[in-house]
Amino acid sequence: MMKKIVLIWASNNSEKYWNKILKDLIGKWYKVIPVNPKEEEIEWIKTHKILKTVPKNFDIINFVVPPKITLQILEKYKELLKNKKVWIQPWAEDVNVEKFLEENNFSDYITKSCIMINDLNLQK
Repeated sequence: MMKKIVLIWASNNSEKYWNKILKDLIGKWYKVIPVNPKEEEIEWIKTHKILKTVPKNFDIINFVVPPKITLQILEKYKELLKNKKVWIQPWAEDVNVEKFLEENNFSDYITKSCIMINDLNLQK
């Protein structure tokens, strides 16, 4: 079954990593669900403005935002995300993000690892 990956802050800007990650995941035959409040669609995929509107049956959420925004989203959607695989790109994490994940008993998360390089089945 095709994994569904929510990509926080996907973009149409092909110079940015969030666009490169989106294209990489699509090229590997994953269903990507982009979230970006400023885009209507990215690479012809309908974009969600906020995480709240994303169907809850996704497998992985990948953060490609500054750590401060990563933390805000984790805090706001903690109950939804605790039971999902949370993948935080190296530039989207900091000590506060890692501390939050540990203190709030997130069971399946990956940090310090790029989703384009590593196996999506990696465990913490």
